[in-house]
Amino acid sequence: MWTIFGLTILLACVGLLFLRLSGRKSIAQMTMPQILILLAVGTVLGTEVSGKGIWKTILALGTFIGFLIVVEWLTLHSNRAERLLKGMAVPVIQEGKPIVENLRRLRMSMDDLEKRLRIAGISTIDDIRFGTIESNGELGYELYPHAKPVTKRDLELALHTYFPQLAADTGKTENIFTEVQTGAHHHDIPDHLQ
Repeated sequence: MWTIFGLTILLACVGLLFLRLSGRKSIAQMTMPQILILLAVGTVLGTEVSGKGIWKTILALGTFIGFLIVVEWLTLHSNRAERLLKGMAVPVIQEGKPIVENLRRLRMSMDDLEKRLRIAGISTIDDIRFGTIESNGELGYELYPHAKPVTKRDLELALHTYFPQLAADTGKTENIFTEVQTGAHHHDIPDHLQ
């Protein structure tokens, strides 16, 4: 029993290590090669549970992750390899109109596209100048100027123009990103929660 427990912990640690080496992406952000390797890693870990041998399993995991690293390296250094292995964004909206041929090619219905628009907070397709389905399946879009939200900078410029007596606060404040940059907490947090 302890042998099974120990091997399971070892496999979990090795699997976690290999997946850590493969990169930090959620499932929604993964490309096809990454999803394939993730599924293969799960399958290989499953075969160890059925008794194929721990060292063969670790070697197979290392081979899969090595393959993924080679694929990632190739796609970083070659646009042709990137197009072939990861795919490219496919235009699905142009000048506020859906590109029906590309939706068909992606096997995506208009309802699916509208669902993605609603999730992005877009209420009408007419507001989109250009829209794509990215290689990871997510919607990319550029809004027409009239549909873009007002930014803080836009608001500050308008306020400064019409109300010059209101000075914008330009002082830097520390935030949760400062901690990541400096590596130090700037407020009292118990040691066990840091």
